[in-house]
Amino acid sequence: MSDDFRIPATLWYDPQPSSPKFTQAFANLAFTLQPGQSANGPSVALLGVYELGWPYTELYGEQLPKPVTVVAIHSTSGQVFLSDLNPAIEDEEEDAILPLMSDEDAAGPGPARNALRESGYFNVDLCALLNLPPDQAYYQVFLWLDDLVTPIQTVQVPANPARKGTGQSPYEVKNGDLLAFGASPKSPKAVAGVIRTDLDFQAGKSYRVQGTLPPGALDTPPTGGASGSPVLTVLAFDRQSRLYAWNASTAAYGKMKSSAAPYFNFDPFRLISQPRSPENIYVVTVLGNVRNEVLVIFTDYQRAP
Repeated sequence: MSDDFRIPATLWYDPQPSSPKFTQAFANLAFTLQPGQSANGPSVALLGVYELGWPYTELYGEQLPKPVTVVAIHSTSGQVFLSDLNPAIEDEEEDAILPLMSDEDAAGPGPARNALRESGYFNVDLCALLNLPPDQAYYQVFLWLDDLVTPIQTVQVPANPARKGTGQSPYEVKNGDLLAFGASPKSPKAVAGVIRTDLDFQAGKSYRVQGTLPPGALDTPPTGGASGSPVLTVLAFDRQSRLYAWNASTAAYGKMKSSAAPYFNFDPFRLISQPRSPENIYVVTVLGNVRNEVLVIFTDYQRAP
């Protein structure tokens, strides 16, 4: 891929030669990363496609693909940079993304699964959209929409002193004892290529996300080509309020490796506030370039029997 690629804006929607191909899947997000030049200097373009049917078309309607979130995690610090596709655009007024129904309604009977799909292209200047710091660094990048998450791609973002990002995040939860380690009777079985997570809970009372790294992860660090040890980062999202939260541990991998035990667990409601009225909470766990399938804490799980 050529660094001569021109990045014309923070967000634009034309298909590009390197854009992913449509798959005709009912629910699909995909992207490629393209080094290039923006008006602000060297950067990286994310070239994305979306193919989304029910329930996403009913949840978001004509707002698609704005609710899609772009996530980049700094490979050595675990610092999370994220934004949906709803930035302020020149000469346009920014509109808040509003879910068109509650999680309760979304869980009810829906239209036939062969209902019309929405599909299209989107492209972003990764550095501009996420306000990345000026330093050269590796980032683990993925797209996230509710219970959909793409595979992670690792990219080296070039240095550019014109970038003014500071690395500060309003969504970081600095909780040094959030994560616990070691096997438990509730630890899920390891699955190749992904972090396996399950929810151990008593409805309305207690909650633990139990996680297990994929086989071999402690033998070969899943860094995706980045230097150093991978960072364990946990993220949560409340769709109704559109609030995010994340916590990163640079020590987690070393602790699991030294004990030869690829297990961890945490209370998700010490990461993100439990809604007063139950709403779906979506949890993503990342270690280097591997992640879980999105773990959903459904509204029913949050009510005492």
